[in-house]
Amino acid sequence: MSVEIKVSRFNRIYRPGELLEGKIITTLNSSISYQSIRLTLNGAVNLQVRGGSAGVIESLYDVIKPIPIMKKVVDVRSSGKIGSVMTEV
Repeated sequence: MSVEIKVSRFNRIYRPGELLEGKIITTLNSSISYQSIRLTLNGAVNLQVRGGSAGVIESLYDVIKPIPIMKKVVDVRSSGKIGSVMTEV
């Protein structure tokens, strides 16, 4: 079984307020039934130190973990069945 997510934009860069479009492509050896298909998007930011910065910032750089900024769950489809071929959702 393989699942691939392809977004419409080749560079995969989206700005706030823009619609994210794409396809979920599944390739299965046999048919399966499912209760729902759901996508979960998690977004986070990382601190980056610029070349000229030094001192306290650099010492904290390894301590600061990514900061979560969003989590979104989207129900793509309710229950159904996917056949044993390549399927686009």
